[in-house]
Amino acid sequence: MARILCVGAGHVGLPLSLKFWAAGHDVSLVDIDTARIEDLERGKMPFVENGCDDLLAQASTGDRFHPLTYGSPEFQKHVASAEYILLTLGTPLGADYTFRFDQYFDALDRLIPHLRPGVALVVRSTVAPHFTRNVVTARVATERRWIPGLHFFPSFCPERLAQGQALHEIDSLPEIIGADDPDTAGRVTDLFKSLGSHKRCIHVSTVEAELAKLYLNAFRYTLFGLANEFAQISEQYGADVYQILEAANTGYPRGGVPLPGPSRGPCLGKDTATLAFSTTASLISHAAIKTNENVVLHVAQELRSALSGFLGRQVTVLGLAFKADTDDTRDNLTDPLINLLDREGAITAVYDPLVPDHSDPGALAGSDAVVLMTAHGTFRAWTESRLVELCAKRRDELFVLDLWNVWPWADQIYGRGSDEYEHPGHWDLRFAYAGDRAPSA
Repeated sequence: MARILCVGAGHVGLPLSLKFWAAGHDVSLVDIDTARIEDLERGKMPFVENGCDDLLAQASTGDRFHPLTYGSPEFQKHVASAEYILLTLGTPLGADYTFRFDQYFDALDRLIPHLRPGVALVVRSTVAPHFTRNVVTARVATERRWIPGLHFFPSFCPERLAQGQALHEIDSLPEIIGADDPDTAGRVTDLFKSLGSHKRCIHVSTVEAELAKLYLNAFRYTLFGLANEFAQISEQYGADVYQILEAANTGYPRGGVPLPGPSRGPCLGKDTATLAFSTTASLISHAAIKTNENVVLHVAQELRSALSGFLGRQVTVLGLAFKADTDDTRDNLTDPLINLLDREGAITAVYDPLVPDHSDPGALAGSDAVVLMTAHGTFRAWTESRLVELCAKRRDELFVLDLWNVWPWADQIYGRGSDEYEHPGHWDLRFAYAGDRAPSA
């Protein structure tokens, strides 16, 4: 059994802490949010994550799970006794599309004076290339006069989990161990192997592990951007992108084009932006950001046309969470859409049954247009009559825009064009000329 301290009780740190607790380790979990720590002490999950409620209920009643704040009287003792420290702090993007590491700088100020010799540091946040070496390793080495790989063991092990599937994927996914010496690699590998003998660990350097995380998400975001570009091209040609992709992908070994839809979230957009704004070799990353975020502009243009302008018109957006059936609102595309609609004079509202401050369906009353931005199961189950009832409008007074192709009765489905985009003219003339024959009289 090891003594583990996890710094950050968010979507990355809390599920991982619970998994290590379940594996028999003594786990301390520190967060700056006092209310969150109080919830954890009571066994209450602060967000939705499958399976975590039961684990936390068990952990909170035992003596191996210790939720703390930086101000807790026992904080320094838990730092000094920790054999492993997991750093899972937030690294948000600033307005200039570069990371903000304020949380890391604050945490390192609090941790470094109390570290025990031989501690292994595991950075698990999304960071810029060389952050582990140039910030975490360098600061500990300088301030404690320690040699990395001898007195302390710094590593980068990226989190690559799908929202809602954290506990399952901690078990099933290989662990990338980024370390710059064999002793560090061995110690951190031992930690993750304690989750089960089946756990596979892949060894690379710290910067290679940092780049692996960025590359994976930039790759996925680029594919989603391409799918969104295909959706808008299909609309221009009066075609159905869903029919096209089904025909193109079915039975074809080199297919696999994803379906379109609004995509961002706390990793995809951020990781892609990190590459786009940290190196000159990043033209495709730039294009992926623009293509995905242009979905918001496309929606606004379609609404403006359908409503003949926004003056006095209420637009309600369904979904504030960035992903279906979660309550995580980080880096969503709803906020930019609302900002754009507000700027153009619309009356805006948001309804999301999983986000407490936006969970009142009364927000829909009086809507002139409804946009399905997040395909929660609740929304997928709605009938046309249910939506009309909530909006308190006649059906012919309500414009419905579905960005996920779940409501066949919507007025417009993203990626499905209509003949109004391309007027085919006289088909007999087309076919005659196409066959190099004179048209019939």
